[in-house]
Amino acid sequence: MEQKTDAKNKLATKWLFTKNRSCSCTMPGVWRAVSFCDGCAVIFHGPEGCSHVATLMDLGAQYRIIGDHMDEKVDAVPLIASGLQEKDSIFGGAERLRGCIAYVMKTWHPKCLVIATSCVAGVIGDDVEQEAEDAENEYHIPVLCVPYGGFLGGEYSEGYFQTAKLIMERFIKPQPQVPGTVLLLGDQMGPCGQYAREVKRLLSGFGLTAKWQFPGYVPFAQWKDLSSASLLIPLSYAGQTQGGLEKTAAEWEEKFGTPSVRDVYPVGWQNTCEWLRKIARLLQDEALGERIIKEEEARLNDFVDTILPVTKNKKAVLGIGRGPRWYNPAETLHTIQRMQMDITAVVLYDKLMEEEKEAVTAIVKEWIPSSIPIISDGNFQQVLESASVLITTDEIMDNPVKQFFIPMVPLAGTDGEIILMRTIYRLLCRYGNKGGIAYA
Repeated sequence: MEQKTDAKNKLATKWLFTKNRSCSCTMPGVWRAVSFCDGCAVIFHGPEGCSHVATLMDLGAQYRIIGDHMDEKVDAVPLIASGLQEKDSIFGGAERLRGCIAYVMKTWHPKCLVIATSCVAGVIGDDVEQEAEDAENEYHIPVLCVPYGGFLGGEYSEGYFQTAKLIMERFIKPQPQVPGTVLLLGDQMGPCGQYAREVKRLLSGFGLTAKWQFPGYVPFAQWKDLSSASLLIPLSYAGQTQGGLEKTAAEWEEKFGTPSVRDVYPVGWQNTCEWLRKIARLLQDEALGERIIKEEEARLNDFVDTILPVTKNKKAVLGIGRGPRWYNPAETLHTIQRMQMDITAVVLYDKLMEEEKEAVTAIVKEWIPSSIPIISDGNFQQVLESASVLITTDEIMDNPVKQFFIPMVPLAGTDGEIILMRTIYRLLCRYGNKGGIAYA
């Protein structure tokens, strides 16, 4: 095969490696899908370091929740590694797994056991599915096995959604739906996260109650009740790698007949309005939907009135280093306009691919006058020096102006919009004119 050496082909290879595949492990996804399901226990058939990594991931999530001034009100289920060692790569680790299962059953007495396999187990070729079947017969509890072999069988999301699928297929059956009950689908930092909190608040305006959040946050004893929900709300983001969530929502709707709100999500003000209208149409009460939208818009306007003395006519530069798959600049530009700030330039960072620059430029041109420059050649230092704030997707080193970092994970609903504006407002209120960065 002829080796490709031109710059264009090198960039194409970089795109494939860094953006189409995240090269993550399936096991933390399996863990996250049942991590707060009381009555379960999880075994990682692998070295002890695997469970340590998953624990650190949860610790990071907990710190974020603490940063949002919230407390997790649920405890994580036991996570245990079978402790594969170098010698097991020769003789196999099945015996070590059996011993681990026996230890878990004796120590925690779970009602359901979930086993995920590591890269090591995948390379060795341990028949973990057979071990799971044998354990189920011996201990008389359901034992789920996700034999993806760590990094070998897919990514985090595949472990997560495969576990959800196994639960759906084995434990959940169609049943009569209870009016007014909602099932939230997806994680997004769990019930204490900003997304779930805001969705629950918005749903309450329709008289709806979010009773469960699946997978990951429903006790094992209640899995059988999940199909009684009358509405399914995926906690997703349009345009991002959330295909697994939308696919799961479609499968749930087909299997259990639960209507779901897909294709639009309450991220950004315009999307939040459309999301509310879609729920109103499902409930056959469009007038109520419009009333809720007016109330939310009044709430936004009341907040804006309190910050305009600081934000009005301030000069803002928008810096974009994320492609349209990950970020929609229209929402940020709408927020800047709402705060009555003057956008003086849009900077496209050189990390963007050419096709990404074209797509982003097309979106930006719909929101700004033609007189405002769109800079993509890297020469943007001069526009920064005259700006009050740089609203940016990337942290810029040695930057002479205050920076607001646009969240990697967008914030949801009206509260999300207010959080963004409040953070920019506080940044502008800081003593001094230059430097510093703020995060929402």
